[in-house]
Amino acid sequence: MAPSARRLRQKEAAWPRSMARYEQREKLGAGINGEVFKAWDTQDKLIVAIKRLSGSGNDGLIISGIPEVARESMCLSACRGIPSIVQHRRTYADAYQSENGDSFIVMDYVGRLNLRGYMQRRVTRRRRFSEAEVRRIMKQLLEGAKAMHGQGVLHLDIKPENVLLDDGTEDRKERPKKGAIEADVRGEVKGDRVVYKIGGFGMSQKKGPGKSLPEVTILTPYSAPELLLHSREYDDRVDTWGLGCIMADLLSGTGASMFDGESDIEIMAKVFGIVGTEGIKDWSGYSALAADRKSKLPGDGGISRLRHKFPSRKLSSAGFEVLSGLLESNPEKRLTAAEALQKPWFGKQRRGFGSFFKSCMVGVLPEI
Repeated sequence: MAPSARRLRQKEAAWPRSMARYEQREKLGAGINGEVFKAWDTQDKLIVAIKRLSGSGNDGLIISGIPEVARESMCLSACRGIPSIVQHRRTYADAYQSENGDSFIVMDYVGRLNLRGYMQRRVTRRRRFSEAEVRRIMKQLLEGAKAMHGQGVLHLDIKPENVLLDDGTEDRKERPKKGAIEADVRGEVKGDRVVYKIGGFGMSQKKGPGKSLPEVTILTPYSAPELLLHSREYDDRVDTWGLGCIMADLLSGTGASMFDGESDIEIMAKVFGIVGTEGIKDWSGYSALAADRKSKLPGDGGISRLRHKFPSRKLSSAGFEVLSGLLESNPEKRLTAAEALQKPWFGKQRRGFGSFFKSCMVGVLPEI
């Protein structure tokens, strides 16, 4: 990027006077509709995370007007008090004063690492997630989703990048040093103390009586089959599909998405190549899909190959019951978060010799 372009971008991203109480620190991440910064709240004396939403679109971000800002803030606020959800503090909508003004959503600062980065780190260090670790992570995320759905909120963008890790190693009340510093994501993570929190509510929607849900046009390898087929007949089980994808990623140990693809068609081919097309064709909403959408389904999808992908040596039958229930292509048969948490896999675990041996090794082997 040319120096003049950099200066222009910095000028456009400058915070307004209404944000004077916050001292901006390093950027933590960015998406299509916003960028997130670490900041010091000079009034409350603690570190926070601030998402800047673009009011102009001149900075490469999707324009977020008052309706978009209000929607995201409302969904976050509805999830206040849920331990596995990033907590909303306040919103500053500069667009009220200026047509092209930016808006800012202030949230609790969670940590330096997201689940994608953690998975990739584990790949680099050749340390796969055990089934017990995957169960612990999934329990937290499903509990968060259950509570979120209980408040009528659909996330619609569940993916590892939107799951943040809090391992309790950062002091939120210690003022960060001034100057541009990179977030340290290389240090030790205390895996048994990590709290996993769902963030990234930029696409979220609040359900309401008689309220029709919009078509989801921004699709990812974590989008449910009904969304890939551009159906507007969806509910909170689009989020549990995304959680099923995360569970599969954790078990596969590659650090990448199991359904990754360069286009919606490639993603669909991978999805139905593994879970099959039988389920989606049995869905009551399938007949209402446009013919050109149905034609995108793989012709030889057939039955599910999910168990072949995750054989018993990788995943117990109780664990597979949860995985296959979350990655059910028929949304009417897919597990809700509440239903998934009732499965035996999340019940009290029996401790055989293998688990006893592993528990004896805690504190002997280095935690990475």
